[in-house]
Amino acid sequence: MRSLKWTTRAAAFFIVAVIALGPALGQLEASISFLQVGTDKTPFNVNQPIVYKVHLTNSMSSPMRYSLELEVGPDYTDYSASKKYTTDISLTARSSQDVNFDVNFRAPELSRGSFGRWASDDNETGTWEKSWYRVIITPLVGDPVTLDGYDGQPPLINPITLYRNPEVSPKMGTDDTLYSYRIDLFSSAEDSVSLQVAPELIGPWEDLGGQNYTNVGAWQTLRWDEVSLEFDFIRAHYRFSGRKQTEAFEGPFWPIDYEYGNASVDPVDGFSGSPFTYSLDFNGSKNLDVGLNIWDIDQNIFRLVEKKRYTDANRWQRLEWTGAMPSETIGSVGTSSYYFSFYYPGSESPLATSREEEGKVYLGPEIVLIRYENVSVSPERGSTVSRYTYSVDVETALPVCDIELQTSEPGSSIWRSQGIATYNGDPRISWRDVSFDGDAAGNVSYRFIRVASPPSIYQGPNLFKESIRGMASPINGSLGSWDAAFHQPGERLIRSPFVYTMEMDAPERTEPLVVKLEVYDPVRKAWIEAGRPQSLNATEISTNFTIDQLPFAEPFLGESRFRFLSGTRFLDGEEGYSGPNMVANFRNKTWNVTYDNVRGEYVYTYGVEVRSSLSSLSFDLVTTMDRTAWTLANDPKVYASDAAEWKRLEWRGYPYYLEVDFTPIGV
Repeated sequence: MRSLKWTTRAAAFFIVAVIALGPALGQLEASISFLQVGTDKTPFNVNQPIVYKVHLTNSMSSPMRYSLELEVGPDYTDYSASKKYTTDISLTARSSQDVNFDVNFRAPELSRGSFGRWASDDNETGTWEKSWYRVIITPLVGDPVTLDGYDGQPPLINPITLYRNPEVSPKMGTDDTLYSYRIDLFSSAEDSVSLQVAPELIGPWEDLGGQNYTNVGAWQTLRWDEVSLEFDFIRAHYRFSGRKQTEAFEGPFWPIDYEYGNASVDPVDGFSGSPFTYSLDFNGSKNLDVGLNIWDIDQNIFRLVEKKRYTDANRWQRLEWTGAMPSETIGSVGTSSYYFSFYYPGSESPLATSREEEGKVYLGPEIVLIRYENVSVSPERGSTVSRYTYSVDVETALPVCDIELQTSEPGSSIWRSQGIATYNGDPRISWRDVSFDGDAAGNVSYRFIRVASPPSIYQGPNLFKESIRGMASPINGSLGSWDAAFHQPGERLIRSPFVYTMEMDAPERTEPLVVKLEVYDPVRKAWIEAGRPQSLNATEISTNFTIDQLPFAEPFLGESRFRFLSGTRFLDGEEGYSGPNMVANFRNKTWNVTYDNVRGEYVYTYGVEVRSSLSSLSFDLVTTMDRTAWTLANDPKVYASDAAEWKRLEWRGYPYYLEVDFTPIGV
């Protein structure tokens, strides 16, 4: 009876599985191993062929012929993805031979399903461990023998090998100097990386030993310290070799003496797209190349602009780079910087940089979005009731932009927007009719705001608080509901109109001041505009508002309030002034006619409901026949109440009048 036996061993380049026939028949021994050119470790690169090596041994004393069929699949959970390989082999008596099958897992028959998706994902760094195989060995005489495995052999990777930050330190030295080398490596598999050095780019290359990469799927820094170079050189080279070999890098360099100074950039600021001139004084013992590296604020990297040739050995030479632009994208802002790098003529890698030697970079230039010039405010001094004009000359690379003016009043830390002006190519822009709070006094701060543009702060104007006084007459007044049956809208009544007066100190204005009056309606709980706005010229100090009919919804008793505004600005504070005091109200005016038999004529009764905040107040009838001349009846009626009740007063036996009205007496 035959039996199958598995044995697995890790070799330098392969994995082995062995199958043997039982002792009785013992004619065939077979094993399988896997190898891949260029690596001595698993997992294997899925992108390169893998050799399946079947080792056969004929232990019989006679020749034997065998047919071999290898079937391979990448996924033992999906047998629809597979590929078969066949061959024949003849072995002489008691001899051995390898049969090799080159398997490419990128073949269409294999690159399917979940394995195909895994192999095509460039971001996949894991190991694939679902591979399977089956080898059927059929002798010319006897039964077939099977050698198979379903344990994920060989493991596969989708290899990623990235290098960055190659470095040798110090960059200058001799063959007596000890050097340190380093490289950052990212890989999807473990790796062994060797450092190789040479006196020239063409070699000969010397291997200085390897470092193991073990932090799979993450960056790891590999270092070689205290390295000595056993050869003469002017400009040595080095490279790193693992699963992937880097390009050759220059360094270290044979020492050379040089000095430099007076680094500068002109102008100190500018716009995106503006050219700048950089300069450096340099003196060296040999001719060298000097490179200018500027910070590109658009790409956020240092960029080598140009190398200049220093040709006057042992003498100072002024090197200049003209037309360099730290930014070419319209709208960019920020601070650029720069440093210099020094090269052997024709070399790509610097032997040193001013950044490394001095531990810093040179600052400048400043890339600005907008430059403001010739700022002004007019007038430069004035009162809080004046209006001001701000102006500025704008220089920018933008074709169009909106700029906001903000002001901060004296003693305040709050910035208030005064509106937006649009720059569209005309350099001078202005903000007109700018006003300030009536309580402000002192210097106003102002600034111009554009997104990403750091503002400068300017001063002006110098404000002084102008005294505003408000007066109302009469001191005591009355209110009545409008009755269309007695009066037509807009008619002048006999009761004295209300006069509101605004006075101020001698003004310092350059433009007219438009003032409007508002009165507070306690029924609607709102401020209501009354009368028509008044315009004061630059020298006027007072104005009056004469109001026949106040715009209240209903009559009320008690103190009223009023205030003055210019635009939306309160000239005297939001609460304004008190007055007049409403001591009497009228409502429900009536009249009726009867025939007086004694007098032999028709007589009229005129009545009204009144109330008062005074406990006793007299009221009289006022009449007219032409709506122009009004006559007092001199027939006072007394209202008496301690509770401000509504009471009806009547005047009886009067003749016909075209219009009548009622008025309090003695207030």
